[in-house]
Amino acid sequence: MTDRDDTQDRARAIMRRLQHEVRTPIGQIIGYAELLEEELEERGAEELTPDLHRIRDAASRLLDLVDGRLRAEQDPGAPLLPEEGAGPQAEAESAKESIATDRPNRILVVDEDASDRELLARRLERQGFEVEVARDGLDALRRIEARPPDAVLLEVMMSGMGGLEVLERLRRQHSRAELPVILATALDESQDAVEGLARGANDYVSKPFDLPVVIARVQSQLEAHRTARQVAELARQLEFRSTFIRETLGRDVSDDLLVAMSEQPDALELGRARRPVVAVVADVRNSRERAAALAPAQETAVLKSVFDGLGEVVVRHGGVVEGVVGDSLVALFGLPLAAEDDAERAAGCAVALQLEMAEINERNERGGLPAVEIGVGVASGDVAVVTLGTGDRVHYKAVGDPPRRAQELEAQARGGEVWICTRTRERLGDLANVDREREIQPGEVSHRLLGLGGPRLISLRSVPAD
Repeated sequence: MTDRDDTQDRARAIMRRLQHEVRTPIGQIIGYAELLEEELEERGAEELTPDLHRIRDAASRLLDLVDGRLRAEQDPGAPLLPEEGAGPQAEAESAKESIATDRPNRILVVDEDASDRELLARRLERQGFEVEVARDGLDALRRIEARPPDAVLLEVMMSGMGGLEVLERLRRQHSRAELPVILATALDESQDAVEGLARGANDYVSKPFDLPVVIARVQSQLEAHRTARQVAELARQLEFRSTFIRETLGRDVSDDLLVAMSEQPDALELGRARRPVVAVVADVRNSRERAAALAPAQETAVLKSVFDGLGEVVVRHGGVVEGVVGDSLVALFGLPLAAEDDAERAAGCAVALQLEMAEINERNERGGLPAVEIGVGVASGDVAVVTLGTGDRVHYKAVGDPPRRAQELEAQARGGEVWICTRTRERLGDLANVDREREIQPGEVSHRLLGLGGPRLISLRSVPAD
């Protein structure tokens, strides 16, 4: 940097400080004149109002004169300050419509100029806000740490710790949504606004304050702040309810099902009637031979790998894992919420379970574990839901024919096969791709499922030969 550049920078800084110091008292004259006009109007003593109008008009002309002679160089690409843009009246009307809240919003006004602090605090209080003041940047940080306000009006130019430094420190602890910060500047230029917005300010206003514009800007940020808090609270409630649902059901539940249950307050009132469900049972074959050939730790590792992988498939298809019984995984579709496509999702899940075994076996073989096969059965019907346990440890269990019949169907299946009951076959209609039937008892037929058509298109790669 040359000496000439250094001299220009110092001169520019001096001009900025001089403009600030000249504009501030003029702005206070305008502000107090407006405040006195409001108070006189409320008291019905309006005989002094014309004189106050003349004082305010004279101060405004003086301010225009100061800006014309003392304006520092302005970035031509910077945005307009609020009073230079169009629409203060529209912002004022918006403020009047949204000013009412359930409780007074608390605003922290930060300004080292006592007159400015008092003026702005009094005017905000008259608009229904609860106002706290801070005399400088450090005082503001202490007050915010002790009791965060709903919004902060922060003067940019202060000795010691300036407004932009305060803003930077606040943003390390509070996001824009958590704590709105509106910068206030007595400089009639956009440099502070541009830098402040880049550092995390929500908005900015200029001095002397146009009160309706200030109120509109504050109210807009408060509304965004309230919305952010409501969203955070809803997320917390949803997480709490999701955890409660998982613990109450005692089983894995998909995220989509959790959301659907959270939106229905009676979703967990399961014991009032019988519920239609589709049960899917997947059984790991050759358990005796495998147990004889493997050490207990290896057998446990095989089953864990299989059931972990199959459980993920069930959840992806919108089912719930009822539990693991011996070497069998039991899943239910339609509990706790029934849907028209329960049979389609259950059948698609059954086929997907067989397909998943290829990846599970490949993973197990890399770990020195043997490949295994599963047989899968699918059955539809009604169940009763009973509660087990007491107090905080209540769980629900489905009792009825579908799980038992699905287990009978998987027992007749060879490794790699999926068998479904007649009721499930009827619910699937033309979507089901079946290649053979088998009578499992007089008047009851099962069907070997090869895959599904339609939007859930899925097929087995192969089936055991006869």
